[in-house]
Formats: sequence, C-alpha cells, structure tokens
Amino acid sequence: MLALRALAGGTLVVVFSLIGQAARPKAFSGLFSAAPSVATASLAITLIFESLTKARQDAIGMVIGGLGMSACCVVASAAIPRLRAVWGSVAAWVAWAVMALGLYWAVFVGAR
Repeated sequence: MLALRALAGGTLVVVFSLIGQAARPKAFSGLFSAAPSVATASLAITLIFESLTKARQDAIGMVIGGLGMSACCVVASAAIPRLRAVWGSVAAWVAWAVMALGLYWAVFVGAR
C-alpha cells in the first residue's frame, strides 16, 4: 500500500510540476508540484482501497493542516521581522499548533 502511495504521489508530482512549468509567474510552480499532488494521490488510494469515510476524514485532516499552516505563515510574516528568526519561528510554530490542534479537537474529538 505504501509503495502504491509513493508511486501515485511521485507520478502526480511530475504531472503537477509540468503544470507549474507552464504557469506564470514562475513563483507558482512550487505550489503545483508538492502538496496538491501528494494529497490527491493519497486520497485516491484511500478511496480505492479503503472507504469513503476514511477518505473524508483524511481530507478534513488535510484542510485542518492547511489552515494551521496558513496561521503559521501569517504569524511568521509578522513575528520574524519583530522577534528575529528563532523567536519568530517559535511564535509561528505555536500558532500552527494552536490552530491545527484546536481545529482537530473541535472536529474530531469535541464533535462526539
């Protein structure tokens, strides 16, 4: 199963990377080459070999992780210039943890 996920993810990385090469501006090429392709491949494998419920949970987890990463980026862009690299990065990591773990709890634990 893991090898199949790796093969599917790698294949989609190449496909999305080709899309990124055609995109303008070139700053968007990294956006298309990693996360979307691996997430798409992982969800496809989960749908084929497991269940719709498991794929739904995985997709929700990916959205929660993305929101946590967005919080991390927002805090990092404000905190690093003010607090310098180490403490700004710590603040950004804490923002990610609070957002991602809080949403995880709200969606998966608190909803029961």
